[in-house]
Amino acid sequence: MESGILSLLPPLIAITLCIVTRQVILSLFLGVASGLLIYTGGSPIVAFRELTEVLVAQTVDDWNARVILFTVLLGGITGIVQVSGGFQAFGAWAGRVVRSARGARLTAWFAGLILFFDDYFDCLTSGSVVRPITDEFRVSREKLAYLVDVTAAPICTVIPLSTWAAYMMGLVASEFSKAGVDASPFATFLASIPFNFYALAAVLLALFIAVTGRDFGPMARAEHRARTTGAVLGGDPAEVTGQDILMLKPSAQGKVSDLFVPIVTLVVAMLIGLLYTGGLFEGATVMEAIGDADAATAMIWATILAAIVAFIWYVPRRVVTLADFMRGFVQGFKAMIPALAILVLAWSIGDVTDRLGLGEYVANTVGQVIVPWLVPMLVFVVSSLIAFSTGTSWGTFAIMMPVAMPLAFATGAAVPAAVGAVFAGGVFGDHCSPISDTTILSSTGSSCNHIDHVYTQLPYALLAAGIAAVGFIVGGLLKSPWLALVLTLAALALVTTWLSKAAAAKSG
Repeated sequence: MESGILSLLPPLIAITLCIVTRQVILSLFLGVASGLLIYTGGSPIVAFRELTEVLVAQTVDDWNARVILFTVLLGGITGIVQVSGGFQAFGAWAGRVVRSARGARLTAWFAGLILFFDDYFDCLTSGSVVRPITDEFRVSREKLAYLVDVTAAPICTVIPLSTWAAYMMGLVASEFSKAGVDASPFATFLASIPFNFYALAAVLLALFIAVTGRDFGPMARAEHRARTTGAVLGGDPAEVTGQDILMLKPSAQGKVSDLFVPIVTLVVAMLIGLLYTGGLFEGATVMEAIGDADAATAMIWATILAAIVAFIWYVPRRVVTLADFMRGFVQGFKAMIPALAILVLAWSIGDVTDRLGLGEYVANTVGQVIVPWLVPMLVFVVSSLIAFSTGTSWGTFAIMMPVAMPLAFATGAAVPAAVGAVFAGGVFGDHCSPISDTTILSSTGSSCNHIDHVYTQLPYALLAAGIAAVGFIVGGLLKSPWLALVLTLAALALVTTWLSKAAAAKSG
């Protein structure tokens, strides 16, 4: 169904209400409902019936159901570790090893890089593990959520050994096949990496900020609050997903190993699960196995195994009683319910905008581009708009790749630049959208208010995107990424330094 400009209304309503009311669940619900009213021609009764069907469909969808199960199981594990005293012991140990707020910020940045193989797993795991360190050194939860988010999806688009790689290369291969072009999708993916200006700029911007502590905008205020008052969490703690877990009374016998044994089990089991489901033990290469892996199934296996290992590790040693173990698991399970509600509604609004033809409308509105060097920049902008409006980078890739690659073929623009622009735009829009699943999970894993995370992260994402857009113009002109990449990163450092100094002078 092609609804034209009306297809923009549901995401606009949801995003605007999220920012104005700070009530994410209500805002998303109204966005979904408004979209279904448009889809059903304004019939409230039919729209209500469709609303039920959409919510049920998103809940029982095979991939979504697995993500839901993984999320609640990981919440349960987090509750168990909290009861064991593992987080507290790790925080005390980290206070001796990590000696500054800079070290805490860098730990968060590196944790995201280490868990690069899947964005969902990265968002939920790294935030939970690093949170005791950042809390200890008065790093705001907003900063933690930002560092977790920026090292998740952006990293997945520039690492061939991620769960994203096969999907992205499959889209490229499909367009080569339709155009009758004999070219390597893998080589094109590799060539697109230096053209992925947003992902590279966003990750390096986060590193710069982690090292220097130079913030600006709402993040500077959040960091000032945490540093001067010790209030790492802004707003009402009751509005923060996962905060209930931190209220559980920890065991006095907890050791650092009580954190690391379940978490290491989780990470190792996840990797083995990815390789197994991808066919490594049936003759596939490591890269092929990661690309073909069933990440959702691997995540479920990993969380179940980690829970079993935690039980064996805690209960016989009497670190926790059986009753406390189950209390922590159930409380952690329940703490994930608000995040699950947001996820289901976010998936639902994506389904509704797809029914209304939002992606096709935005892509078609662009029209035909005559000047080849403008193709990458224009593709980046349109991909960003679609991803921000729908909250999905993968959906944006699927919509825009059949537009961007034929456009590059027709105009003579550099194909790797157009491919990189699709990936960059999809990640940027998804990265800063309040209805994005990875944004939601980053807030959840970091126990940060979701809208606070979106609000504080947005200026950094916009800065990286603005400079990336200029990089796409230079890269489009030169058909080479290297000079454009150097100029992009240099401009990023200069502008960030200027903005942070201006923010410091204003606050001082």
